[in-house]
Amino acid sequence: MNAKRPRSGDLHLLPTTSSPREEDSGAHSISSPPPRRMDWSNLGEGPSGMIAERLLANDVTDYVRFRAVCGPWRQCTADPRAHGTLDRRFLPRRWIMLREKAADPDCRRLLNVSTGQCVRAHLPELRGHDVCSPTVEGLLVLLNWSTYVIRLLNPLTRQVADLLPATTLYSLYWRAGTYDAYPRLDFEVSGAGLAGDGTVAVLFEHVQMLAVAKPGDEEWTLVKQGTSLLPAISFAGRFYCATDSDIKVVDTRDNQPPRLVVAAKNNHRFSRITGAAHLLDNEGELIFLSRRAEGEDFFGEAKYFMKVSQVDLEARKTQPIRDLGGRAVFIGSSCAISVPPLAFPGIEKNSVYFLDEGSYFQSIGRYKIVDGTTMSFDEGSGITEACGFNNSIRGYGPHSIIDYLSQYVKKDTFESFAEKDASDSDSDSDANCVIC
Repeated sequence: MNAKRPRSGDLHLLPTTSSPREEDSGAHSISSPPPRRMDWSNLGEGPSGMIAERLLANDVTDYVRFRAVCGPWRQCTADPRAHGTLDRRFLPRRWIMLREKAADPDCRRLLNVSTGQCVRAHLPELRGHDVCSPTVEGLLVLLNWSTYVIRLLNPLTRQVADLLPATTLYSLYWRAGTYDAYPRLDFEVSGAGLAGDGTVAVLFEHVQMLAVAKPGDEEWTLVKQGTSLLPAISFAGRFYCATDSDIKVVDTRDNQPPRLVVAAKNNHRFSRITGAAHLLDNEGELIFLSRRAEGEDFFGEAKYFMKVSQVDLEARKTQPIRDLGGRAVFIGSSCAISVPPLAFPGIEKNSVYFLDEGSYFQSIGRYKIVDGTTMSFDEGSGITEACGFNNSIRGYGPHSIIDYLSQYVKKDTFESFAEKDASDSDSDSDANCVIC
C-alpha cells in the first residue's frame, strides 16, 4: 500500500531527515535553511522614520525610548534637544510629576494620567528652583532662587527654556516699592501655558497681572492688570482665562500686541468669594466647573454644590452638561485634572474628587455629578478600603492613586528643591526615563 500523501497545507510538517524507504528509493531529504539573522539596527531611514513617527504620535516617552536603543536609530530620527522646548511635537502631554519624597532628590516619578503608566526621570535641572506650576502641556514652570528667572522644563527630554526674571515686572506694577522684600511671594505664578506662536502666557494672580513673553525676549509684555483672571488654562495651544462674565483667550495673531479677547460668553455663574472655579481639558473638551460650599457644621464639614459646563468655542458660549463623559476630575484650590477611571481602578466615573482643606480633618471628598451626592473618605463608607486611602493627608504619606492626585492639585503642591554643588549630568543618550 502506498504511503498517504500529505496535504499541501501540511508541508511544513514534513520530516527534515529522509525515511529508510526514501533512502532506498533515492529520494532527497528535505531540510529547512538556517534561520536568517535580522540586523534590526540597519532598518534605514524609511522604516525607522515611520516607526518613530507613529511612536511620537502616541507618546513622547515611546519616541525617547526608541531613540535610546542604538546609534543608527538615533541618527535616523529628529533629536528633541535640537528643537525648541516649546516644539509641540515633543511636549509631555498627559504627564504629571508626582509629589513625594525621593531618596535621590534628582530623581522624580512622572505619571501618565491617561494610561496610568509611571516612569522615573533624572532631573538635576530642578536644583535651586521652586516648581511654581505645571502647564497642561506637561511642562514644569520653575522659578530660580538666585535670579528669579522663570523657566520652562520638559521633564521627559530635559529641555529648558528661559523666559525673564519675575522681578522685571516691578516696573509694570504701580506698588513696586512696597514689595521689594518679597519678590518670590508677591509674583507667585498661578498659571502658565502656551499662547500660540511660541509665546508663553504667565498669570501672576497675587498681583493680578497677566504677561506674555517668548524665550529670548528682553522684557515682558503686559496683557492685563488689575482683574482676577482665575481660573486659567492652556488648551489646544492657546491660553484661556475667566472673568465674571466671559471666557477669554490671549490673542497673539495678526501682528498686533497680545490682548485678551472674548472666546465665549460665560452663562455659568460662579462666586470667587464663597467657592472656586476651574477650567480643564476633559479629553479634548474645554470644561468649566465651579464649586460652592454651604452650611459648615461644628467640625468644619460643608455641603458642596457643583456645576459643570462645556465651553463651546464654535457657538461662543458655555452650555451646562450633566456628566463628565465617563471621566473623573480632581480639583484643588487653583488646579484641576481629568483622568479616565479605566486607567485607575477604584476611581468612580463622572465624579469630582476634592480635598476639603477648610475642614478640621482635611478629608478627601467625592461629588457625583449625576445625583449631586457628596461622600467623604473619612466616613467609614468602605470607599477608603477600596481606594487604598490611609490617612495620607494627615501625614502618613500617599498610599493610593486618589491620594497622589489629590496631593497634586493642592495649592501648596509645588515644591522647592535644595541647591547642590554637583554639576548637571547631561547624557548623550535619550534614556533619561525608565520604567519604575
